[in-house]
Amino acid sequence: MGRAGVWRFARAFLCAWFLAISWLLLPLLGHGGGTARANSFGVRVPILAYHNIDHSGSAYSTSPEMLDAHMVWLQANGYTAISIWQFWDAMTVGAALPANPVLLTNDDGWESALTFAEVLGRYGMVGNYFINSVSPLTADQIRFLAQNGPVQAHTATHQHMSQLGYDAQFAEIADNKAYIEGITGLPVRFVAWPFGDWNASAVEAAVAAGIVGGLGLGGTGCVVGGVDLFNVPRIMMEGPDTIDTFAAKVTAW
Repeated sequence: MGRAGVWRFARAFLCAWFLAISWLLLPLLGHGGGTARANSFGVRVPILAYHNIDHSGSAYSTSPEMLDAHMVWLQANGYTAISIWQFWDAMTVGAALPANPVLLTNDDGWESALTFAEVLGRYGMVGNYFINSVSPLTADQIRFLAQNGPVQAHTATHQHMSQLGYDAQFAEIADNKAYIEGITGLPVRFVAWPFGDWNASAVEAAVAAGIVGGLGLGGTGCVVGGVDLFNVPRIMMEGPDTIDTFAAKVTAW
């Protein structure tokens, strides 16, 4: 292993060690633990992945009217939208979650993310936004989203991460993280993998960049305490979905 390889390994090891110690200390810092631990481990959390909110009819487009119907259904069935931070505290230290939690995410940072925030806001639902650096959203619009829910990383240019080398993976994540933090002034600690694509090297790069968790695609609901923290499954919302298929996706194990 050359000098660069040794340094890369040492950097990843130190980052992983720091994150592990941080997770252990979280209960002592008031982020959970005690009776809350027994209340959240094993809880099922459907994590819904939205993209375009428009009338384009594309494969990953949800109309504003259908999104509104989704929120009506969630509210009528007793679901409470949570933030990625609440989810993380539950995953790592067993912090308590509300009954029937659901995590609502919006990827890419299209202008229709603003519509997503508007519709969710009508129902008091928090959204979680994963934005790449080539998003057409302005800085003011990104700050607006950050007032309505966490804005987190989606890489700089939305590449298939497994097709890149370590240095390019690190740049994609670190540059995007710095870009978002520079606009919102808030910490970025999570990444949604573009296309749900990642590999071990991408995780190493993410850890080195200060990321603590990654969201993938595919699968059904996520069981708290029972998933890979860098491959948290999400349920894709698709153009052909009806309210019945939506309900089936949310409730399916």
